[in-house]
Amino acid sequence: MSVRSDIRPASSVLAILFALPLILVGCGEAPPPPDTDDPPAEMEPAAEPMDPMEDVIHATIELAEVNGSGVSGEAMAMHSDDAVIIVIDLEGLPEEGEYAAHIHEGTCAEGGPVAEPLNPVMGLGDGTGTSTTTLDPDVIPEDEPHFIQVHGEGGTPIACGDIEGHPGQGMDG
Repeated sequence: MSVRSDIRPASSVLAILFALPLILVGCGEAPPPPDTDDPPAEMEPAAEPMDPMEDVIHATIELAEVNGSGVSGEAMAMHSDDAVIIVIDLEGLPEEGEYAAHIHEGTCAEGGPVAEPLNPVMGLGDGTGTSTTTLDPDVIPEDEPHFIQVHGEGGTPIACGDIEGHPGQGMDG
């Protein structure tokens, strides 16, 4: 019995068969480069970008220290048709931790019951703290006075600020 030495292994033949279409495709003609002598086509002017904050009313409420706490800051209220976002920024906090915050009925001078809880202010080691709360736009009645108050240990008020108005009623923005 004689063995032919000119027969290639099947794997070599298969490799050539699979590579052949790739080789043939690679030999095709490339598309011509773009003509750089032509002026650019006329473009439509860009539309004015929509400002998502266009219909938002901003208000800043100064939060003054209460009971000699040394804590002060501000609350920013951003009102839209869909929500009210309240961001509280404080400084002078005595320690790290959570500080309860609420919207109350009435004024800081008179006091009043809690109308709406806010997310707690998260105090950091450097004495600063922040909180962000999103509320439904109609949670606080527009025709009644309200204030924001932050509480320390044991619920003692440490910072307070009267909400001077509501959307469309003279709120500073």
